[in-house]
Amino acid sequence: MLDIHHYEDQIAKSPYLPLYNIPVKPNFNFNNEFTLRIEYREGERNRTVTFTGDPRYLSLMLEGKMKLTTLLRQEMIEFHGTLRQRLKWEAIFYLSSHWEQISAGVLLKSAKNI
Repeated sequence: MLDIHHYEDQIAKSPYLPLYNIPVKPNFNFNNEFTLRIEYREGERNRTVTFTGDPRYLSLMLEGKMKLTTLLRQEMIEFHGTLRQRLKWEAIFYLSSHWEQISAGVLLKSAKNI
């Protein structure tokens, strides 16, 4: 079974949630092994998005190895939410799974410019 708590913690550690107006760590829940539900606050509002599909595809999405758009286009998973939410979570998954490498690259570039 997919360890969603690892991804929940990884996303919560990334510096990108405040950029998307998500001030509090989102909650990841599996309704069953094929349905991932994310509950989060966007500003003052409670929001929910749902992803349904094979756990290995959900894992690839959470790891930032496959874009949500690609998975949807190839009908590997389903998404329930608005287009704005889809774009937001696609960016969050990618940035959160790569934020350590991104920040290291930015820091190295900054150090070279000093």
